[in-house]
Amino acid sequence: MLTKDAEKLFSLLYGLYLENREAGESKVNAKNFGGPDLIQEKLLIDWSIADIEETCWELTKAGLLKTNNTGNGIYLVFLTDQGIVYAENRFKNGLKDVIQFLSAIGLRFPPIPLSGP
Repeated sequence: MLTKDAEKLFSLLYGLYLENREAGESKVNAKNFGGPDLIQEKLLIDWSIADIEETCWELTKAGLLKTNNTGNGIYLVFLTDQGIVYAENRFKNGLKDVIQFLSAIGLRFPPIPLSGP
């Protein structure tokens, strides 16, 4: 079981993974989301870094993400193979289903343009 925040974050990250794969990124690169600051910048500008880290740890405990940590927090976040399997079963139609889920909970994907206007 995941919290609603964990479902939101995971869905956004999986959507980003799918988008990166469609853009030709390797699986290894597409599964790497950088640190909480980059996740905040790209996906969740209204969340604090502390909330992103806490939610990443929840997803890590569930086996859906892997994090590389420092003494001060998380510095890298990765989607696990288990996370991909979970998402493939949850979002059978890929990015289309991710977008529909996010829309149903009041989010859009991507939340902010990743390129200029």
